[in-house]
Order: sequence, then C-alpha cells, then structure tokens
Amino acid sequence: MLRKFFALIILFSVISAHPVIFKNGKVIWLTQNPSFNDIRFGVSKTSNWLIGGRFLEDRKSNETFALVNNNYLAKRWNNRNSQANLYLLSSVGLNTKNSKSMGTVGIHGDWEDRRFMVMQMLEYYSHSSALVSNTRLAYSPYTVDYSKTSTWLIAHYRIEYSDNKYSYMFFPVVRLFKKNYLVEIGSNGDNAFLSFMTHF
Repeated sequence: MLRKFFALIILFSVISAHPVIFKNGKVIWLTQNPSFNDIRFGVSKTSNWLIGGRFLEDRKSNETFALVNNNYLAKRWNNRNSQANLYLLSSVGLNTKNSKSMGTVGIHGDWEDRRFMVMQMLEYYSHSSALVSNTRLAYSPYTVDYSKTSTWLIAHYRIEYSDNKYSYMFFPVVRLFKKNYLVEIGSNGDNAFLSFMTHF
C-alpha cells in the first residue's frame, strides 16, 4: 500500500504533463483555452494505457464532439533524479450536431525533475485540419513534501496552424497541486487558460 502511495505521488507530481496514470486510476480533467473547451474522463487499464471519453468544443466554429480518447505511454526513461516520457495520443468520435466523424492524433514528450520540467505536444484535429503545438518550460521555486501544496511557474507557448495561417499565443501559467487535486491558471491579458484535474 505504501509503495502504491509513493508511486501515485511521483506520477502526479506533474500530472498535467502525464496523459497516463497508475493502473485502474480514474481521472477527470477540465481545460479551457482560447481554442477549445475540453472535458476528459478516463481510466488507466494498464500502467501505460488510458482509455476514456472526451467532450471537445471548438470555440471558433462552435462545434462540439463526443469522442473516445486513448493515451498510450510508448516509452519511459527513469534516471536517478529525473524522468522522461513519450506518449501517443488519439481520439475518435462524432460531431454532436450532424454526426460527422472527427478524430485527433498526437504525440507528447516530457522531461522533469523536482525543479524543472520541459514538455512538447503536437496534436492534429481532423475537423479543422488544424495542427496545434504546445510547448512548456516550468520551474518550481521550492520543493515540498507530499502533504503540502506544490507550486510551478510555467511558460506556455502555443502555435496553431490552420487554413494556411499560423497563430501564436504565450501564456504565463501558475500550477498548484496538492494530493489528488491540480489547478492551472494563466492569462496573457487578451486570453485566459484554466485547467482542473482530479484522480481517484
């Protein structure tokens, strides 16, 4: 039991960077950014595969999609004081208004220790033929034990390519997490970012 608890803590120390959690763990994840409202829920069937549902609203086209979501941990590198991961991401489903099919595919990589984190994610959305890149550099100004609130300061850079046009956004983000709850809040003055996640 104690080993499972510490494994859980390690896995969730940077949970928003990890699309797969411990075996049989359940997750609810809500995210709002300038392009999408995204609600996800799922269960990790194994230690490297999460499956669940996803409701995705495209805020630009006002379309909503009901999707089956898969996240697969393809490779993990464990070092003495750090960890790196490579994930494959996919979703498939239907437009809730006209039942047209829609899918997403993506790849996610990250590296972190207790002070620093680097993340890169690329995701393609078939309904709009959009390719979205999210890059994060993060720093924790202090380290705490597992019973206290941890704080991360994140530089989040987002690029979206669609209709032969690029759009760029930068968000300073603050991440707070304690036990099984995580909140991220960011704003660049014109746009806001919000994310909430819990597991059980």
